[in-house]
Amino acid sequence: MKLGAIITGDIIHSTQLTMEDRVYMIEQLEHLPQILNSVDKVVFEIFRGDSFQISITKASSALRCALATRAWLRSHRMGSTNQVLDARIALGVGTLDYQSDSLSTSDGEAYRLSGRALDNMTKSRLEVRTPWHDVNEELKLLTAFADDIVSSWSQNQSKIILMSLVENKSHMELSQELNISRQMVDKSLKASKEELIEAYIHRYEHLLNNHLKSQ
Repeated sequence: MKLGAIITGDIIHSTQLTMEDRVYMIEQLEHLPQILNSVDKVVFEIFRGDSFQISITKASSALRCALATRAWLRSHRMGSTNQVLDARIALGVGTLDYQSDSLSTSDGEAYRLSGRALDNMTKSRLEVRTPWHDVNEELKLLTAFADDIVSSWSQNQSKIILMSLVENKSHMELSQELNISRQMVDKSLKASKEELIEAYIHRYEHLLNNHLKSQ
């Protein structure tokens, strides 16, 4: 069986959006494949109007994709409410047992773990589930801290850390691309806790790779 990852998400407070904002929301969601494909090959699908699924080829790349997804969304505001766009996101790692032409009709361990995690979410906006109890236990607290950090990103911080997450560029290169000072990039990424976010991603990758090597 192929091991992969599924992200299931739904937009927060979507029922409060006007029709114009909902169209804008969909447009931003539809940009995600282009953004995430710089990290790994993904398949993307919107369902129920305000929910989405993303299939990621390599499970080790999935957490970076999940965080980049929230960074992209949080870099936008809705016109009617001025609220930052955001989503509850559940990442499931596991087998992809049945792959159809549509993610909504595909099945496997990763799909089920992701879907159940999203259904059980209450106040959190980020959850990670794998087939391994020890990995889940270690990631539980790390994910709670990371979720708190991501949920505090401003719109401008989200724009900058998104580029840091998906582009393998130095702070100087980011400043040149964004046409802002290196000091501004440094200050924004420090406030966004970039080092802690990268440490969280690297720990996730290490835990997964260790289990995959042992199988």
